Amino acid sequence: MQMAMQCPYSCETATDTLQWIKAIVDFLKPFTFIINAHVVNFFTDKLWEAVDKDWIDCLRNEPIENLLHIPSGVVQVLPGWKVTSLSSVLAQGMNLKKKHEVEVLSAVVNSVANSVSTDTIVDVGAGQGYLAQVLSFQFQHSVVAIDACSHHGKVMNARAERIKKHYAAQMRKFGYLWDFPFDFLYIRNLQYLEITNIMSEHLSHVVQL
Repeated sequence: MQMAMQCPYSCETATDTLQWIKAIVDFLKPFTFIINAHVVNFFTDKLWEAVDKDWIDCLRNEPIENLLHIPSGVVQVLPGWKVTSLSSVLAQGMNLKKKHEVEVLSAVVNSVANSVSTDTIVDVGAGQGYLAQVLSFQFQHSVVAIDACSHHGKVMNARAERIKKHYAAQMRKFGYLWDFPFDFLYIRNLQYLEITNIMSEHLSHVVQL
């Protein structure tokens, strides 16, 4: 895994955290029209008119049958990506529907992240951190998880500790030393930003994420 470039943002102080949150919000602004839309709105509200031209040009080259099969996964938009079943320790707390969603979405995000050699993935509206933790523990990505609910942060941190203990036990079982790259890499790279009341106003237009 390549060494990540130094991030210009930090969470050392409330001011630094606010600056980071604002940068994320500014990045998301141009895409809120599609982020907050239901899938059928893409057709009923003609959202394709605002989609990046390169995306539309790519879709125009596909037969109608293929476009209709994209939501079901029969036709893949990202060739080569593979859905991997979650282990029982990573799937703890998930019902079957949530497990399926996280398996598919994490595979898609992992594929995109690898294709652009990203240093960090930001999960806005992370909830209890299911997706963020799979991306961090299973796919070894640096992840920043953001949610407006402090309770979600506590639940996510508790899950992360249980997952960490599981992997630590597996390492001891197979005789790996603690300097093995697999040990704390995930925990070090998984950050949780609790958005307090003073910060939440900056996210008022993306709270549906």
